[in-house]
Amino acid sequence: MLIHAQLEHRIRSCIDELNALVTSQGCLLTDPEVVHKSMELDELVLLAMRPPQPVGLKAV
Repeated sequence: MLIHAQLEHRIRSCIDELNALVTSQGCLLTDPEVVHKSMELDELVLLAMRPPQPVGLKAV
């Protein structure tokens, strides 16, 4: 499950980056960079929630 591990790493990195933006750099939640990073995190979480697709099967 290499893809799952990579996705988990990307989610953790995104959370760390958001944390740094808000707590360390003092950015507001409405700051465009924070909003963009938050949307990226949302997309990664939705991707992680998708059911796994069987390998080798093609949709008809």
